[in-house]
Amino acid sequence: MNNYYDEPDYVDVVTGRVENTRGQVEAEIRELCLEQPFAVLATQGEGQPYTNLISYALSADLRHLVFSTPSQTRKYHLINKNKKISLLIDNRSQQPESINLIRAITITGSARPLTDPEEIDRWAGFLIKRHHYLDKFIKSPSSSLILVDIIRFFYVRRFQEVYQWVPGTPS
Repeated sequence: MNNYYDEPDYVDVVTGRVENTRGQVEAEIRELCLEQPFAVLATQGEGQPYTNLISYALSADLRHLVFSTPSQTRKYHLINKNKKISLLIDNRSQQPESINLIRAITITGSARPLTDPEEIDRWAGFLIKRHHYLDKFIKSPSSSLILVDIIRFFYVRRFQEVYQWVPGTPS
């Protein structure tokens, strides 16, 4: 079987280039997060990592991410035991022929199930606005909303250019 993928480009990242500014990195992170409706959530427990596909919504200031899950799932119980999570958002399905066009973000943060009714209403509305087809699932008594307080983003483009960006830092 022949694959027609291009060879990865070696990129020698030079600081100070216009496209490497904090503002540009933040803009590219925002764009990718808005383009992609799903993320891979990584939790850990019982001595092992565990991943799930989730639908999410990201706050405008890029400091919070929200998703919903049934309260009886492994991910819910693992988050209750260990709040440290990471998420992967990428565009690989849109770039099947070129590894150099794939962009990916790893988000690290702290997750918690929401319990305050006002917070639940606010974040549920926010998530439903992005994923209207999940309305019944999100509002179900058996579902919980999980809010992630984002610590940092690791943004990768052109196969090996890696940038770290922390929400709330000046661009």
